[in-house]
Amino acid sequence: MASITAYTTKSGRRWQAQWTRPDGRRTRTRGFRTKAEAQAWVEEQGHARRHGAWVDPADGRATVGEIGERWLAAQTHLKPSSLRVTRIAWNNHVRPAWGDRRLDDITQTDVQEWVALQPGSASTVRRNHQVLAQVLDAAVADKRIALNPARGVRLPRKPRPKHVYLSMDQVRSFTEECSHYGEIVWVLATTGLRWSELAGLRVEDIDLDARRIHVNRAAVQVGSRIEVGTPKTHERRSVAMPRFVCNMLRPLLEDRDRTEWVWHRPDGTPLPPPTTGSWFFEARNRMQAREPDFPAITPHGLRHVAAGLLVGSGANVKVVQRQLGHSSAAMTLDVYADLFDDDLDCVADTMDNLHSELGEPKVSQIRRIS
Repeated sequence: MASITAYTTKSGRRWQAQWTRPDGRRTRTRGFRTKAEAQAWVEEQGHARRHGAWVDPADGRATVGEIGERWLAAQTHLKPSSLRVTRIAWNNHVRPAWGDRRLDDITQTDVQEWVALQPGSASTVRRNHQVLAQVLDAAVADKRIALNPARGVRLPRKPRPKHVYLSMDQVRSFTEECSHYGEIVWVLATTGLRWSELAGLRVEDIDLDARRIHVNRAAVQVGSRIEVGTPKTHERRSVAMPRFVCNMLRPLLEDRDRTEWVWHRPDGTPLPPPTTGSWFFEARNRMQAREPDFPAITPHGLRHVAAGLLVGSGANVKVVQRQLGHSSAAMTLDVYADLFDDDLDCVADTMDNLHSELGEPKVSQIRRIS
C-alpha cells in the first residue's frame, strides 16, 4: 500500500509518496507538485511491478558511458573487422554525445534530434544509432530503464547500391590489362568469392579435378593487420569454378606446400585487398582511358559481376545463393532483384509458346465485357 502526504518547502507545498518496492523495502519519493501527480506516479509503479517492468529509479542514474564501456567489452563474439567499426562508432560518435548523459534523462526526441543532425552518410548515421540503441538495450535488459528511447526513431534511408556488371568479354579485356594477378580477377569474376575469402585460400582448398574451391576461412584486413578467421557467415562452403579458370591455376599450384597461402605477400602473409595505385586500379584506369564507358569496377564489385554471369548463364536463385554464400535465397533476390527482372519476360514468352501449341482460341470462347 502507498500513502500520499503533503509537506512544506520554501517554494510552497509539495507531495510525497510512501510506498513499498518489489523487494519489500519501504521507501519515500518526494517532490510532486500536486497530489494527483503523486497518485499517478504511484499507480504507474504498481502497473510496472504487476507486469514485470519495474525498475529501480536509482539504477537509471547510471550514465550511458558506464553502461557502454561494459557493453563494448562484452562484444567478443564480433569478428575483428566488425569490432573495429563498432569501436570507432562508439569512441568517435556515441560516447562524445551521450557518455555523460544519465539513462533516465534520455528521451526519444533527444535521440531523434541527434540522428537528424549528425553529419556523414546514411550508413554512418545508421551505424552510430545502432551502437547507441544496443547500449540502451543492455540497460533495459539490466532493468536500469524500462524502455529504450533509441528504438522507434526515424533513420535516414540507405540508398540502394548500384551494381556494376561486366560481360565475359569485358572481364577478359580487363584481365589483359592487369600487369599481374590476372588469374585473381578471373577467380573473383566467375566464382563470386569475397576478397577476404580469396585471400584466405590455402593450396589444399582448391580441388582442380573436381573444379571446386572450398571456402574454409577469411583473411580480413583490420587496420594495418590481416586477421584470419571464419568466413563472413561463419559457414564453410564450396563453390564451382569454370574449367578454363582451373587451367589457369594449375601451374600456379603445382609443387607447392598444401598449407601455403595461394596468394601472399613477400613475407608469406595473406594478400591484402588492392588499394588505389595498385595493379588492379592501374588496370582499370588503362581500360577507362581506352574505353571511357568502362565502369568503375572494384575488387568487391567483381562479386556482383559473378552474380550477373551466373544468372546470365541460366542459374536459378538457389544456385546463386549457394555460390555467393548468402544466408537465404530471399537475401539473394533482395540484393540482385535487378538481375531477375528479365524472368518476367521469360515467363510471358514461355506462356506464349505453350499457348501457340494449342492454336488460336475461337471467338465464341472469348467473353467480351461491355
